[in-house]
Amino acid sequence: MKTWYSAACRAGVVGLLALHFGAAQSQGLPPMPTDDELRKAFDAADANKDGVIDVDESVANSILIFATLDKNKDGYLSYDELPGYDPNRLKRADRNDDGKLSVGEVASDRVWEFFEADANRDGVVTFEEVRVYIIKLRSARK
Repeated sequence: MKTWYSAACRAGVVGLLALHFGAAQSQGLPPMPTDDELRKAFDAADANKDGVIDVDESVANSILIFATLDKNKDGYLSYDELPGYDPNRLKRADRNDDGKLSVGEVASDRVWEFFEADANRDGVVTFEEVRVYIIKLRSARK
């Protein structure tokens, strides 16, 4: 079980960073995930292994990743814990404008991005929908 958790966290971090903070616009930022990295993140988030991610799986995955990224375990992600990510995206997630993200803010923003990625509005995202969404974010970085 611990091995699965570790693998899910590593793969899930890619997914969170890609979907949650991926539209970074400045130079010198972490690269967008490759298709292979994105597939691993997608598979880790697909908890019931049905080939799609629903909003509950997406939020659950963001909470798991939040715990991984919260290095000082204070229950918040400071912008310092998320170096190199688009400040506009971080500010969008920071609903109360306190300069840090709570798990609720991260989960809320994940829902927002989930529905941005759900191109056909069927309540689930396929790998291809996530891939197209990431391509859109990649082109926004240029």
